[in-house]
Amino acid sequence: MIIDISDILLEVGSSKEFEGDVVIEEIVYQDEIIHFDTPFRLEGSVVNAGELVLLTAHLNGVATLQCGTCAEPYDYLIDYDIEINLKPAPDEEDPDIYVYSNELIDIDDIVTREFLLRLPIQRRCSKECKGLCPYCGTNLNHDECQCSDEDHKPIDIRLAIMKDFFVDRDREV
Repeated sequence: MIIDISDILLEVGSSKEFEGDVVIEEIVYQDEIIHFDTPFRLEGSVVNAGELVLLTAHLNGVATLQCGTCAEPYDYLIDYDIEINLKPAPDEEDPDIYVYSNELIDIDDIVTREFLLRLPIQRRCSKECKGLCPYCGTNLNHDECQCSDEDHKPIDIRLAIMKDFFVDRDREV
């Protein structure tokens, strides 16, 4: 989606409303493929604020992410407001200001960047996700692991002598 702001650049304080769908292609981000089955819905306005153009908008949609705990895909709901400043040239003093060119704002680029900036660091399908068994790879949300307790307690050969150090002690050190 491209917004032509040539008409509002003539007078400080003038604004323009916009709405529409933003189609984002599949993204590979931090070695994860992010799918977008449907376009994002975007509604907002741009205002000529003198040296800057202020863009405010509401964005909602769904992205398919991969759970970092169990590796299953899940739907991540996007529903937030965007408020950014734009200039016709890069600002060395403030790297958070976006740039527009030829009196046109490329909304697709802005939505993609804002989406990536707001992704959670730990992507989990749910708070209750149990993840995968680190030894056999079983998804613990669906099945019980068949590993024995000894399988879950690998001992570094260099520390094997300390395995029974606290067994007969009745207090913590």
